[in-house]
Amino acid sequence: MKAEGAESDPLVAEIPVFLSKTLLDKLYVLQYPVRPRSHTYDDSTILKTRIRPQSGHIEMEMGLRTRGPTYDKSKGEQIAYNVDGTYRESRDSEDNFYKSNVMDKLILTSSKALSDTSRYAVGVMRDNSLHLSPITTVLALRPSFSYLDQADKRGRQDRKDTAGEEDSDEDEKAKKVTVRFENPETEKSRKAKEKSYGFLLRKIHEEPWIEVDYHKFGGEHSEFERRKLYCLYEDEHIDQFSLGAAEYMKHLVPPTEEVQIAAPGLPAHLMSRTALASLPLHDRVRTVMVNAGVASFGELLSVLGMGANTESAQSVLKVLQQVAVLVQGNWVVKSDIIYPKDIKSESGVPNDLIQRGRDYVLYLFTKTTGILRGEVADVVGLPSNDLKEILRGVSRYRGARGIWEFLLPTDTGFVNKYLEVVQRQQMIWQSRSEQLAHNFKDKQSKQDEASRGAASSASLKKNWSPRIKTEPDEEVADSQARPTTSKQRKAHKETR
Repeated sequence: MKAEGAESDPLVAEIPVFLSKTLLDKLYVLQYPVRPRSHTYDDSTILKTRIRPQSGHIEMEMGLRTRGPTYDKSKGEQIAYNVDGTYRESRDSEDNFYKSNVMDKLILTSSKALSDTSRYAVGVMRDNSLHLSPITTVLALRPSFSYLDQADKRGRQDRKDTAGEEDSDEDEKAKKVTVRFENPETEKSRKAKEKSYGFLLRKIHEEPWIEVDYHKFGGEHSEFERRKLYCLYEDEHIDQFSLGAAEYMKHLVPPTEEVQIAAPGLPAHLMSRTALASLPLHDRVRTVMVNAGVASFGELLSVLGMGANTESAQSVLKVLQQVAVLVQGNWVVKSDIIYPKDIKSESGVPNDLIQRGRDYVLYLFTKTTGILRGEVADVVGLPSNDLKEILRGVSRYRGARGIWEFLLPTDTGFVNKYLEVVQRQQMIWQSRSEQLAHNFKDKQSKQDEASRGAASSASLKKNWSPRIKTEPDEEVADSQARPTTSKQRKAHKETR
């Protein structure tokens, strides 16, 4: 059977493979997803091309044929009029977006089509040999409609110019301004801001454009650049390619764990299922819990893509207890993971105090389904913003009842199925509650001692305050002048 299989699949040809690095970090693949394959841009007039090398963005300014049968001239004139405004003819043509009286150009802007191109290359055949060149990035170019925003802006400016100086005087009147001072930026908030999509987008826009020359396909210069796709040293052999079949396939198609998500890509707090599946089990469970905050055991198994069989559930439970705690049969990410030490909140409170406050809230939810924020605030003593952030992460506010209710209903199925885990978590909460009670008691004792000291100091000041003598009032003067003994009364009568 083995011999027959080999004879039925004969070797047809052997093709040598060459690797060209002449265009390393310079080779861009451009796609046009909204353009049909039969109608390319090869014959179009490219007026201007510019690039942002670090972010890998390209912008192309393409001229439109305004004399063809498919061009609506009246519509083109209307668009040019809306974009450049009423006074377009009185300005220099270089200041207008459209140099002629019609819409005569279109802007193509790029976006990344692939987050990772490390496994892709451009291949060309020559003399029955394959030449590969690594790809820097793959970009999808689509028409940009930024001129519509410019038309709105120009329209507002024209209306302002038409209104005259009266409107401009009204705009210059004094307006009430509210000055707000931002809290000092913490390390946690700075890192979160750097991962945000808005920060990455602003960083891209801050990179200056670099204008480049565009050469059409088939031209002399483009043919010269195209020859760089071929390897120049075909006689040179690289020993690292002398690999076995398994090692060769591993290098040709790397495992999924080598795939990294490139920014901006997905937002910082999201991860694709492919990237999640490539992580070790501990990192997978930790990532899911950090993003979810609160989840039932069934939901975790579903997100992790693991079955509900006993072996899978036990392996997940073993890791889960290292990154989460059990509350009402559901799992909540540990406080020290989302509030790491040596960092302060936006209110300036150290994260170890935030951890205690959050653990106290979770402990209360192990006893009841609803709590009052005022009662919690009296115990933990955290600022209102920090306490609200804790409550919103694990509960929802019920305005009609005036309480904060735990996010998920009690998972009685998990409680009944995994009694040993539940009992172990109860012991952990009992130990943690005693530790919290001791911490809050010491804190309250220090506060009481400080308040008693302040009250004692105030009392001393009150008792030992100097008395300043003034002129005696009528009652004091009368008592001093009235005789008190019999001799004094007799002398007083004789005097009268």
